[in-house]
Amino acid sequence: MQKKLREMGILVSQDPYSCTHLAAPCIVRTQKFLTALASGATILSSDFIDACLKHGQIPPPEQYLLKDMENEKKFGLKLKDSVKRAKANKRRLLQDIAICCTAHIRNGPETYKAIVEANGGSFYVYRGRGGFVLQKEEGEEVEPSHEPLYLLSDNRPEERALWPKFEQMAREGGMEPRIVVQEWLLDTAMSQEMRWDERYLTVNAVKLKS
Repeated sequence: MQKKLREMGILVSQDPYSCTHLAAPCIVRTQKFLTALASGATILSSDFIDACLKHGQIPPPEQYLLKDMENEKKFGLKLKDSVKRAKANKRRLLQDIAICCTAHIRNGPETYKAIVEANGGSFYVYRGRGGFVLQKEEGEEVEPSHEPLYLLSDNRPEERALWPKFEQMAREGGMEPRIVVQEWLLDTAMSQEMRWDERYLTVNAVKLKS
C-alpha cells in the first residue's frame, strides 16, 4: 500500500509532527491524532486513502474532509474550527504553561508528554520527591502569580498520596495547584482552545462518576 501511495506522490509518515494531512476513520483523542492536529494538519477521512488506491490517482483532498457529527457532539466541538484554531495557534496553545504528570498514570507519561510538547507546553514527570522543582534563587521571595500549575492524576490511593506535596510545591512557587484528570488535556488539545471547568479537577470528576 505504501509503495502505491509513494508512486502517486504521497509520502506516508508515522511522525505526526511532520505530516500535512492525517487520514482517520473518525475523531479520536489518540496521541497521533492530537499531535497532528496541533500543527493544523488537514484531517481527512480514511476513505481518501481507499480512493487513491482504487483509482490510482489523488482525488481533491477537500472532497474527503473528515465528517464525524457524532463525536463532534460528544466532545462539544466542530473539527473544522479546531483545525482553524490550530493553524492560528502555531503549536503555541500551551506556551508558558507547566503541566506535570504522575509517573504511573494510566496510558503512561509519554503519551501526555507528546501532546503537551506538540502544543508548546512544558512537561514534567512528578514523583513527589526530586524530579520537577520550581526554581527560585536562595532567599528570594516568590510573588504569587496565581498562574496554574497542572498535575495530571487519577484518584487511585497511590496517586492521591502525591497531591499534598505537589500542592505545597506549587504554592511555595507562587502558583495555583490544579490536580486534573486527563480529560482536561485531551479536551484542550482537541478543541485547540484553553478550556477550564471545575469538573476537570480530579476530586470533582470522581464525584460526578459516583
